[in-house]
Amino acid sequence: MRAPAALIIALTTLFAATGCGGGEVKPDSASGDDFERAGAAELFLDKLTDDYVDADKGDNTDWKFFKIRQRGILELTIYWDQKDVRSIVDVRDRFGVLIDSRRHSAELEKDKMDLKVEPGTHFVRLFTDKGKSVYTIEARFQPFDYKATDDAIPEAMEDDPLAELGDSRPMERAPVRRRRAPTVSRRPAASAGATTAARITRVVNGPRGGSILYLNAGEAQGLKVGQTGFIEGLGPTEGGFRIVKVGQKFATAQTTAKPSTIAHRRSVKVNQ
Repeated sequence: MRAPAALIIALTTLFAATGCGGGEVKPDSASGDDFERAGAAELFLDKLTDDYVDADKGDNTDWKFFKIRQRGILELTIYWDQKDVRSIVDVRDRFGVLIDSRRHSAELEKDKMDLKVEPGTHFVRLFTDKGKSVYTIEARFQPFDYKATDDAIPEAMEDDPLAELGDSRPMERAPVRRRRAPTVSRRPAASAGATTAARITRVVNGPRGGSILYLNAGEAQGLKVGQTGFIEGLGPTEGGFRIVKVGQKFATAQTTAKPSTIAHRRSVKVNQ
């Protein structure tokens, strides 16, 4: 005896919904309470904390928070069990302003960020859109009143990029205004001729409200100090930059665009 048509339709709908194998996993569908800042888990200073992310199962985002009681330097390190996980680590202050952002490179087992921090609550957001990994996060704090002295940052934190580029009193001297080269951000990309493509691996707050960019290209790709470029998606007017330091496989650039304006954008063009 044939089953009624209504029953066949109902069974077909049920099988489609339960899926003989499931459907597409929605991002953050299994992230738990810490998928947003309001549910952030506390990260204690000078202690190791383990957690994991898994994009395939919908556990894409983890938020952490930590409390700072005085001005100083924070060394934040994330160790990844699976190096090929595709992830971004953002650090924000209590107002939600982006302090630093780091895109993980599959060549590295850890991401390390040295930050100048003020008293208050800070947040860390770890996001992955591909892959999975257990990670260990560590936040080490060193009190240091960087606004009250012209001394270099303590030796343990001497690789802080802002100190290297003069993010202190020297940037207030008169010559600084001339070094800003306002024409950099107005240089049309179309008339610049050949360009070299690169990606931003890190964004930090820079002098005078702008940003310092770390690029994954350097002398090996023909980059030189003084070259200009722009962030794709912002263009030369809003996202223009000038290269201030070049290594064999990396470069550092300075832009007037704020980290919050740059946001998720990572592709850049360097004018030749």
